[in-house]
Amino acid sequence: MRFSRGSGLLFLVFVLWWQGVQAAGFRKYAGEFMAIDVSPRAQAMGGAYGAVVSDVTAGFYNPAALAQVKQTQVAFMHTWQFANFINYDYVGFARPLAYGKTLGLALIRLGVDNIKDTRAALVGSGEGDFRLDLSKVRQFNAADYVLFISLGQQVSSRLLLGINAKFIRRNLADHSANGLGFDAAALFTVSPRFRVSAMLRNITSTLIAWDTGEKELVRPTMSLGSAYVFDVPGMPARFTPSFELLVRTETLPNLDNGGSGFNNSGIFTGIAGGELLIQDVLAFRAGVDELQRASFGVGLHIPHLFVDYSFTSFDQELGNSHRVGLVINFGS
Repeated sequence: MRFSRGSGLLFLVFVLWWQGVQAAGFRKYAGEFMAIDVSPRAQAMGGAYGAVVSDVTAGFYNPAALAQVKQTQVAFMHTWQFANFINYDYVGFARPLAYGKTLGLALIRLGVDNIKDTRAALVGSGEGDFRLDLSKVRQFNAADYVLFISLGQQVSSRLLLGINAKFIRRNLADHSANGLGFDAAALFTVSPRFRVSAMLRNITSTLIAWDTGEKELVRPTMSLGSAYVFDVPGMPARFTPSFELLVRTETLPNLDNGGSGFNNSGIFTGIAGGELLIQDVLAFRAGVDELQRASFGVGLHIPHLFVDYSFTSFDQELGNSHRVGLVINFGS
């Protein structure tokens, strides 16, 4: 009986996945704002974090890993993206409910604030005369919000499972959109040093509907990760390399026409990173993301507080990304 129920569940997930793959008639790449790293530690490792994460930020990267959080944690992150034009903020909360079960809540905001609106300020003829009445210039914000409600559950001594519910709100001047999506994840401990992970985002395809009648569809993506911990000879340190294979149901615009990744279509891409942790206090990190951008970072672990910094270079036009995050542990 257990087998038949499990088979039925797997079949349902497959059908929902296939529907997402086949869906058409919607704006593409609508969910890219939900793929931006919220953890400086993860960004410094190129995003290859699903098999590494073990704190409150697991709600974003692998909700199954939330089951490892045994004390209440709070996390904060802020950064400016793209030459300081875009603000990106994250706040997360995790609290154990019972043995092996942890609840997570998180909110992210990606926005451009105080945009000048001159649509009602034109007083010229418009034919070579574009004079503006500055008193009629208004300001508006363009912002995306995502609320995560996550649950991680320890199924056995080796297997953790997790789910996300995502509530999406997009605002652009006088218009807005709403959406709802779901994620599912697993984390398996092969040995005390070796872990593998799986994360399926937007398992039912996430529909975002605007008040104008336009619809956006965020298609499913899958990531398969691994991480292994090595002791560094002659040093009180550990080195953890991590890798992830990303499987998309639509190609990235940056990877088309002979881009990077495992093939030229951009459907399959790989990311990799590593962390050197010295005496469980000081960490050095580096990684390469799916667009072949190099990232670097450092971390400082002191009692009840984790401070992380990461740096990613985009290009001369878009500027560099500096990210700072805090994780506060309220346990004893």
